[in-house]
Amino acid sequence: MEHTNEKLIGKTILNSKGNTIGKIHKLITEYDSGRIVSVLVIPSKKLIHKNYPLTKNGEILFPFSSLSAVKDAFILEEFVK
Repeated sequence: MEHTNEKLIGKTILNSKGNTIGKIHKLITEYDSGRIVSVLVIPSKKLIHKNYPLTKNGEILFPFSSLSAVKDAFILEEFVK
């Protein structure tokens, strides 16, 4: 499963309006099962960062369950603050 998970790195994340949020940088998995629980995303330079909380490294953390795969990208199911 780890080999398949690595293919997700670099995939584009879009919001529900089709705007680019960024690209998957790192996967966070459960230790025992290897199941992906979250993704760290490097934000697009065009992204309005105030809409998404950033980590201290400037990445955005999303639960993997909030993403839906569509072709070579993922759509983020927007959450309300």
